[in-house]
Amino acid sequence: MIKHALASLASIALPMISTAAPAAPDYIPAIWRQQSLEFAYQGTTTAYSCNTLQRRLEAILRSVGARDGISIVMQRCTDQADAHMQITLESPVAATEANIAAVTQHTSRDQLLAKVRNEALPTPENIERFAAEWKTVSMSRDKTLKLDSGDCELVKQLRRDVFPRLSIRIVHDNLRCSVFGSLGQPQLSVTALVAAHTGTDGPSISDLTKRR
Repeated sequence: MIKHALASLASIALPMISTAAPAAPDYIPAIWRQQSLEFAYQGTTTAYSCNTLQRRLEAILRSVGARDGISIVMQRCTDQADAHMQITLESPVAATEANIAAVTQHTSRDQLLAKVRNEALPTPENIERFAAEWKTVSMSRDKTLKLDSGDCELVKQLRRDVFPRLSIRIVHDNLRCSVFGSLGQPQLSVTALVAAHTGTDGPSISDLTKRR
């Protein structure tokens, strides 16, 4: 009798262990969109060297989906808290009909450059498609970024001037940059559309297209 009672109590006390498999990532078909952006960094508390500023920008932009090969041309940079630059990058957008049409609409200049370079411009039929997913990125918790309180102004200005041009949704914004120095790392979390690493077991682009 006592043994049965103890067994019943033990079964109540033990937490239920779920054996359900983790939810599969929600992949969507995407394409790369290239764009050139003018960006000016003006800091009141942090002055970067030109090289350090470029490395910071590249790291942050890659973390939110930009493809390797980002071009940052400094138009004015004097190792002070004031720099103007042109950023050219490719980032994922959903492979909708509108986005594909926009990316494959080529100007006469595009066509001339492609002819000179003996390159083929992408068409709606052959443009590269790939699997992408929405990923949460925290500027304070992402250890690969190594951001500190001095990066608050940079993150805030990217959030204002660059992030709206990318496939990014703001999740949490508690950026409190102060002229007296910010406390802690930049408090900004976003969900960004990034290229997925699906491996051999991941869905094919044709599978993703059929689902939509």
